[in-house]
This record gives sequence, structure tokens and C-alpha cells, in this order.
Amino acid sequence: MSRPAYSSKEDEFWYNVSQQEELPLAGTIDLKLDVSRIFYIFKVLSTAENHNSAKDIIATNLLSDSSLFHDMRLFLGISNKRAYLELSFIASRTEHPNNDYGLCGCHPWTLARHPMDFFLRLLSGSKGEEVQHATADMLADYLLHQGLFDAAKGFSVADKNLLELIYTRLIIPKEYQQKAAKRRGHGCEAALARVLSEAGATIAPHDRWENPMGANDPHLNVETMTQTDREAGVTHAFDLLVLDGETVKIAIQSLIHTSDPGQYGVDKRNETVEVSRRFTEYNQQNSGNAIELWGLVDGVGFSENKRDTINKLLRHFETFLQIKTLYKGPLKLHKLGLVSVSSIRFSDYYDHEDIESIMGLYGSDDISIISANEQSPAGTTEIDAGEAKIYV
Repeated sequence: MSRPAYSSKEDEFWYNVSQQEELPLAGTIDLKLDVSRIFYIFKVLSTAENHNSAKDIIATNLLSDSSLFHDMRLFLGISNKRAYLELSFIASRTEHPNNDYGLCGCHPWTLARHPMDFFLRLLSGSKGEEVQHATADMLADYLLHQGLFDAAKGFSVADKNLLELIYTRLIIPKEYQQKAAKRRGHGCEAALARVLSEAGATIAPHDRWENPMGANDPHLNVETMTQTDREAGVTHAFDLLVLDGETVKIAIQSLIHTSDPGQYGVDKRNETVEVSRRFTEYNQQNSGNAIELWGLVDGVGFSENKRDTINKLLRHFETFLQIKTLYKGPLKLHKLGLVSVSSIRFSDYYDHEDIESIMGLYGSDDISIISANEQSPAGTTEIDAGEAKIYV
């Protein structure tokens, strides 16, 4: 399907939009389950005579292996976030065995949030044996109130093969989706950071592509457009910055939506409009040292609310990139004199008219186009950049 030219940024975006599985993940997601272990727990639990005996069975097993909590909450359809938020509330109202505050060490009115690892550490005995056993009882009670006893009786009559099928077909997809959403965003940021870095650009954070989940977002003072420490009301966080020496030349905001962007997407669009306004004001007063706002935006989720998200976002980005069009980054940096691109080789995703349109928008006269059967230019480095290879 070809067209002579992109008629708008929105047209270009949707032509190159990626489905969920095309977007890279940062790191790996481990969703392995010892089906034999959880099957045994269900069998034992199904024989319990009442709530108290069921609670004792669950608590004893949690004390023996705290990771069983994750397995059991998965079979109840409870997300990790829902579990730790509800347990944070419950723990603040569960009497501590030795003090006059909650089991978690908090008073109820603080409504402190504790991650799931916090409760698993309490199970390990890190705060003493009394707290350890009280935590096991609290977690067991929580699982029972979520329906674990009835679920165990139902699952216990299934064979292990059926339980494995339930896990892989019904449970994993939901858990995977929740874990993958954030990792896909970071994976796309890492992919862009790699392309820009390999092309010769100076980026911040410098380790984004090697450490996508751990690298901290850089902050920019939107009055002076200098990189600085976070300061509420003064600085704005970006996912990547491109620098020329100490001078910030490009600030990149990443928004990857494989499902409905919801209110977050609308709020982010409003935020982008405001940042764009600040950039425009700065550039009007500092024309010799202008800064550009770029967007890394991708995912079919934007189709849920095009008018209030992607359509308005694109109008405020000087340049936008997608996983298929990462090559646009080096092409634009070449125009700005920040890197030196020799050539580009497009994949067969694009036809001749597509390539003419792309190069008309983003190319430069001194960048040659290499056909599929031509050899790579001597003395250059090849960079995979979406649906094209860049040579520097």
C-alpha cells in the first residue's frame, strides 16, 4: 500500500504504527510456575474442615516458602499492585504484637504504601518471629477472604495438565500484560537511545540503552533549558536529552500506548502542550541556541482517543519517532550537525515512492540511499534503526 507523500503527521504516524508484540521489551519477564507445588497446596487445602484449619495450612506453607503467596494470588486473579495496596491498608490496622502501631510499623491514619517485597521480608523473620507469624496469619486471612478456599477445592479436582493449561492460557496473559506495559515503554526508549548513541550523539542518561529500567530520567530547567537536579515547579523530566557539549539541543518525551491511554494520555498531552509553549518562548529569545522537543510515540492504543491524545501531541513535537522509524533520529541529528550520516538503506517495508517522501521530509543532499543489493559503504558503521539501516 503506497502513497506519494504523507499528507499529515497523523497520516505518517498511523502508517508506521506498531502492534504490541512489535515493541521491544526492556529485560525479561519471568512467569514460570511450579505447577506441581501449587497443585499439592490446593489438594491439602481442599481437605481443611473450616476457616481456621485452612488458615493454618496457608500460613504454615507461607512460612516455609513466601513465594507461594504470588502463586496463590495469581490463581485468584489478584494483581501484584492490588495485593500490596490492600495489604498496606490491612497491615496498618492489624495489631503489632509488641507495639501500639500497626503490624507494618505504621499508624492507620498515615495510609503508607508498602510494596509486596516488604511483606515477604516480614515473612522471612526480618522483624522477629512474632511479627513473622502475625504476617503469615494476615496474608493467609487475606487470601481466604479473596476466595482461596473455594478456589482450592475447585482446582484440586483438576489434573496437573489442566491446571497448567489454565495458568498458561488464562492467568499468564493478564499478568504478562500488566508487567509488559511498562517494560515496553522502557524497551522503546532503550532502542532509540542505542540508535542515537551508536550514531555518535551525546545523550543523557548516557546508560539509558544499557540500563533502561534503572537509569534515572534527566531533568531540564524549562526557564534556562539546562540539565539540573529535580526541583518541583521549575524542572521537567524527559526520557532522553541530546546534548552538544553541555548544551541541551533536544529533549525527548516517550509515550508508548499498546492499550487505551485513558486519562493519563490526555494529561500527558496537556503537559506536552505546556512544555512546547515554554520551548517556543525560550527559542524566541534565544534563536541562536534553540532547543527542539521530540516525541517517541507508538502503539495502537492511541486509536482509542486520537483527537485528545496523538493528534494534538504530534502538532507540538518538532520531530516524532516510532519503532519502525528510529532512522529519523540520526537523519534529523545530521541536519542539526550533531552527527554525520553517510548513507541509509531502507527495508522492503517501503516502496520507492515511500522512500522519496521520507527523504524529502527528513533526508539531506549529502546522504545517499543504498539499494538492497548494494554493498555497505567502506569505512562506515551499520546501525539497525527500525525499517532502515543507517551508516555513519
